[in-house]
Amino acid sequence: MKCLAVNTANMLLSLALTDGDRVLQSFESAETRDQGNLLLRHIQEALDKEKLKFEDLNLFAVVTGPGSFTGIRIGLATMRALSMAAKVPVIGISSFEMFASPKPGYINLISIESWREELYFQAVDEKGAEVIPPVNVSPEDFVKKLEGMKEPFVISGDAAEKLHTLMPKAALSDHHPAAAHVAHLAMASFKAAGHAERPLPFYLREADVTVAKSKTC
Repeated sequence: MKCLAVNTANMLLSLALTDGDRVLQSFESAETRDQGNLLLRHIQEALDKEKLKFEDLNLFAVVTGPGSFTGIRIGLATMRALSMAAKVPVIGISSFEMFASPKPGYINLISIESWREELYFQAVDEKGAEVIPPVNVSPEDFVKKLEGMKEPFVISGDAAEKLHTLMPKAALSDHHPAAAHVAHLAMASFKAAGHAERPLPFYLREADVTVAKSKTC
């Protein structure tokens, strides 16, 4: 199964073209300007290198957030449009699913960058079952939610270090997923469900919008 996966929701723009477990092409960039054009250009370059067309692919995958509001919108709009044009199903994978790093005997604390004081958090057990649902709170407030838990913790996510400063005894995961991991998650989901649901943005807070004040004469 050939899959094109992209992530513009988090700190790196990442894309991967995979065929089963093989990564055919991949790209990562910390560039945040003009992400839409950058994404499309590198998608086309990846396909050209493999002499493939969009119609030759079996599945698209996109990270739905939480993360950057602009990045989420760019990724979803791009992959939905490609899906419709090429008639290829597209699956959404949340940032929590992507960054999850369950470990036997541990509670996995997933910490995701929000570019604000409050971060995005979720806690899951060793089997990936939810222990604390997704929240958008300060690291200090999230630590308070862990009081009374006896299991050791392992922290993952692109904001793991920010939580780890408050919990130095917790383990730090070495799981730093790129888009190839998103492709593998999407393929597993598609095979299990047999179909793809329309991906929707995963927001935990409202966008930062400044409304211009009307001028008075």
